[in-house]
Amino acid sequence: MIWRRMMTPIDLSKLMKKTRVEKKIEKSKKIINRFDGLTEEEVQKNCTLEDYLQMNLDIVFIGINPSLTAAHRGKYYAGACNHFYKLLHKSGLTPYLLKYEEDHKLLEYGIGLTNVVHRPTRSSADLKSAELKEGMKCVEEKLMYWKPKIAVFNGKCIYDACSTKSGAFKFGLQRECIGESAVWVVPSSSARCANFPRLEDKLHFFTSLKKYLQFLKGEIECVDMKDFQFEGKCTQFIPRTSKMWRRKDASVFLNGGRVANKQLMCLDTSDVATAYSSEFIVKKVRKNESNEEAKKSKSSKNSKSNSESDIEIVFENVQ
Repeated sequence: MIWRRMMTPIDLSKLMKKTRVEKKIEKSKKIINRFDGLTEEEVQKNCTLEDYLQMNLDIVFIGINPSLTAAHRGKYYAGACNHFYKLLHKSGLTPYLLKYEEDHKLLEYGIGLTNVVHRPTRSSADLKSAELKEGMKCVEEKLMYWKPKIAVFNGKCIYDACSTKSGAFKFGLQRECIGESAVWVVPSSSARCANFPRLEDKLHFFTSLKKYLQFLKGEIECVDMKDFQFEGKCTQFIPRTSKMWRRKDASVFLNGGRVANKQLMCLDTSDVATAYSSEFIVKKVRKNESNEEAKKSKSSKNSKSNSESDIEIVFENVQ
């Protein structure tokens, strides 16, 4: 006789250990103390930036209004991602790289600072149109009184909000003047500028500004005024691996590029800037004349194909 042990069903809930948490542990949130205990509302009410202006300056940079960070620190362009002081130094407008704490020293180099609206905000979109109009009237009065050689709007949005000019816009020197001051427009020095996010994208505007200032001072002669006007979009060359083969004298090893498909190599490099590498450069790209004649004739499908033997790449060691 076989005895079988009968198992009574057991509730699984009894087998599971239940742990009761009597006290809920709340996750501590990180408190970001940006303004030394002040709220944004208190910064907007109690903090602002004073003008750095004096008679017969070379350049006066005009911003739209202080950011909360700049207003709290009491210094112009105090944001960590702002390229303003680096652009001044690299263009030659200042002899060395100033820190934002040294913004008052710009007067020593003939550079003044002011804003259209003195009320700090989180974003310029928080400003009212009435504030901009009233602020621009004050800016015009300041420029006519202090008489700088050049008034520079630091950002196209500032110029659009304050100017009544219609037609195609170009950065750089503008046709109108404010009093005796020539008017310039440069892209915003902030890294948040969508069309010109990098310092290199904006540097040629400031170097041209330096050249124009030298022209006004009589240090250089015979300049073309077209050199001081620029299109409204970024035309700087940004290297990309997918377009590597379209660059003139480009290295095949640049940006990790590989000779993956020679048949798709674009041989037209007339409209592309020159790029160099520290390893090898493509010195010549030769194509057999027979292949070109075959393409022109279009007599057969075989004449349209480009094999690897049809293209010869000559490398030159530059080390």
